[in-house]
Amino acid sequence: MFKIISPVLILLLGAAGCAQDKSPILPVDIHTISVDKRPQGFARGLDAGNLLVSCFGSRTVCEINLEDRCVSQRLEVRKGPNRLIRDINRRGILCLHTGENVLVVLGGKPVRVRRSMGTGRITLAGGALRPNQGELWICDGVSSLYILLAGNLRLKDKIQLGRYPQQLAFNRGGSRAYVTLKGENAVAVVNTAKKEEIARIPVGIYPRDIVLVGNTACISNYGSHDISLVDTAKLEERARIRVRRKPNSLSARGNTLWVSCEDSYRVVAIDVAKAKIIGTIKTGFYPGAIKALSDGSLAVANPRKNKVALIQPRKLPAERK
Repeated sequence: MFKIISPVLILLLGAAGCAQDKSPILPVDIHTISVDKRPQGFARGLDAGNLLVSCFGSRTVCEINLEDRCVSQRLEVRKGPNRLIRDINRRGILCLHTGENVLVVLGGKPVRVRRSMGTGRITLAGGALRPNQGELWICDGVSSLYILLAGNLRLKDKIQLGRYPQQLAFNRGGSRAYVTLKGENAVAVVNTAKKEEIARIPVGIYPRDIVLVGNTACISNYGSHDISLVDTAKLEERARIRVRRKPNSLSARGNTLWVSCEDSYRVVAIDVAKAKIIGTIKTGFYPGAIKALSDGSLAVANPRKNKVALIQPRKLPAERK
């Protein structure tokens, strides 16, 4: 039996985060790259210096050479490529296709399709690889988590959760999974060894993306326009930070969380330890998926214009390595 975390403390903590954002505008340099229709998700390439982007509207995955800042390869895949998951151990990229409920494995040089597998009625809202276990965990977007063996993509187990699981993240050792439940306005905490839910933590409205920064789970609340910071030791929300409209995709480098605010032409930088906004970036477009790169720059998708923006802040927020 999992425990329900009381929302009383959450309301008190969240009140401080509802003030108008008066953070400074961060000066940046922006370089745009034309890609195929509706860039949707990012993953680091199999070779250093490459970035892969799934293009939902064109059935392709584009490989971007970051040094030359251009598309170096276009690979035709299946309908509706969405999220990309890098599998370091198998030197491959898993592509989740929401258009056809298909998993495609990419690999090789140049990158090519190694295999594909239909998942039947299992929809593919989001997923992640469990560290050091060879397991791919999939959110079906309806009510369940599915666990597949990453090597052959065979179904291993299923965990029933609440309404509309969207995305998940594992702690460093892979002993816990944190799952956003859009229909519950909560995050479910799962013991990965026992395959059971051990806690449910109320967050904001319509939680979507989730990343872990140290002992903090960071959640984008699309419907309440804020970010929940959840203490993974105490299993409670320690702060809620008001940002711009419709925060969606998240990425982190060091102690800095980057938030793509889909309906406000803004990317927001948050100091996770201090639970405060560092600054914002004016993108000039509605930002989609976001990826913090190793050199301190950001890749941000512009789905409406079929472009990827490489954004280099001139003054980086302080980062804890």
